[in-house]
Amino acid sequence: MTRFYLFAVAIIILGCKKDTPNTTNLNPIVIPYQEGLSTNYITVNNITRKYLVYRPTGLTTVKSVVTVLHGGGGAGITIADSGTHPLSVFRDVADTAKFLLVYPEGSLDAQGNPGWNDCRSDDISGSQGDDLPFIKLLVDSLKAKLQLTSSNMFLTGTSNGALMTFSYSFLYPESIRAIAVSSGNLPLNPDSGPCSTGSTLPLPIMITHGTLDPAMPADGGCVANIGGACNRGKVISQSQTIQYWLQRNGLSNTNPSITSFDVNTNDAGNVEKRIYNGSYPLAYFVLNGAGHAVPSKTVFSNTTVVSGAQNRDIEYATEVWMFFRQFQH
Repeated sequence: MTRFYLFAVAIIILGCKKDTPNTTNLNPIVIPYQEGLSTNYITVNNITRKYLVYRPTGLTTVKSVVTVLHGGGGAGITIADSGTHPLSVFRDVADTAKFLLVYPEGSLDAQGNPGWNDCRSDDISGSQGDDLPFIKLLVDSLKAKLQLTSSNMFLTGTSNGALMTFSYSFLYPESIRAIAVSSGNLPLNPDSGPCSTGSTLPLPIMITHGTLDPAMPADGGCVANIGGACNRGKVISQSQTIQYWLQRNGLSNTNPSITSFDVNTNDAGNVEKRIYNGSYPLAYFVLNGAGHAVPSKTVFSNTTVVSGAQNRDIEYATEVWMFFRQFQH
């Protein structure tokens, strides 16, 4: 009888242990954005700002957030519409890689088009809104809502969005893990303060740039100088921009590994990929003969006098994520 009693008690105890809930899973992080593309708002200095969030189907745990900045004077956050712009391809990449994607909308410029108030002091017709505080508050809000750290946050942009990405890296580099830009050079005449002094904090960076970009000249000069008034300000050359980042990331004496390829022989030219390896690497894609458009294999941009020819040998969104994912925690 005693043995039976002890055996029964043991069974009861084991059964109780098995049914005890795992308290570590009682409060999982709830992603506060619906699956698919959703419109969201945040208030910055009493002004309501708009941003889209793309949550891939089945995403239950967020390890990385990629924020994508559109160019100036263009479509704004409609670049998130699938198939309309090379930056919309980030949605396809997110579906596979399972990260959260954010598309903020810039403030209006002198022509009433969304853009970014970056560090150019001589950008007369550009946006004048509180865009840097907007992006910073958005990044902080995402980290708080998703219980993430700066190691989970990534930022990329094209053209005016590229210069905005540079500007953000001057002021708030500690809040992100890595950046990537398409068709962007550093300003020749930056605003005073952090825009002029920059930052000594290194950041991994990926850069793509067309050698025949008429809107963001590879040799430096006036930005999008359509009317000849140079009212969009001036930038330094692409080589000077690269040298800045090599120095900032401690890569000045690093020899790059170089590969060349020409996947689409019907576009403007081939690609030369230069990788400067280190703790804070720099990946530089030289798009020979290409212009201002974001490079893509799937979403094509027409060749125009204003933008030049598109490179179609690489998929920008794919290359950016391949660069970012090596820093994912």
